[in-house]
Amino acid sequence: PELLAQFGVSRPVIREALRGLQAIGLTESRTGRGTFVASKVAKLTLSFGQYSPADLNEVRRCVEMPAASLAASRRTQEHIDEMQRILDAHDLATSTDERVRLDGQFHCSIARATGNMLFLRLVEDLREILQEQSLAVSALPHRRTAAATEHRAIFDAIVRGDADGAAAAVTTHLGEVEIAIDQLTSQRDPG
Repeated sequence: PELLAQFGVSRPVIREALRGLQAIGLTESRTGRGTFVASKVAKLTLSFGQYSPADLNEVRRCVEMPAASLAASRRTQEHIDEMQRILDAHDLATSTDERVRLDGQFHCSIARATGNMLFLRLVEDLREILQEQSLAVSALPHRRTAAATEHRAIFDAIVRGDADGAAAAVTTHLGEVEIAIDQLTSQRDPG
């Protein structure tokens, strides 16, 4: 209640902010007790389970770049419509959790458009592992619009049937995710 009054925002906004702070290691949640400050400095090295961000991005490049390329060659109008619906919903999403869920759905829809269900399975498995990383990256203020722009570039290349352009757009997107992770790991407490 104090945070609600102090910042003049709703409970979901506070919850979302606290979750972002937890994702970068500044707070920790204790069941039944609340949220507590864990550190004045963001995590300098992020790891998600046993996987580092570098591990995750390396595998994503091996799976998602060829998937986008194949999707551009094999997509149907139904696939295009699905991707469009997801991107439109992402643009309207009001919470980080919802944006992260839709982000995952978009990447899965690309894999589905390859026509190879093994790509879909691999991307679904990756998205489960990426959940915490996605929440941490989404805590950065500029990533909402940047991710939407990057996703639109991937989508546009797939719609055009541009296999090389789709792979290049995924490369750009994953490069921006790496930059965001670097920003999270280099944040320091100025005091």
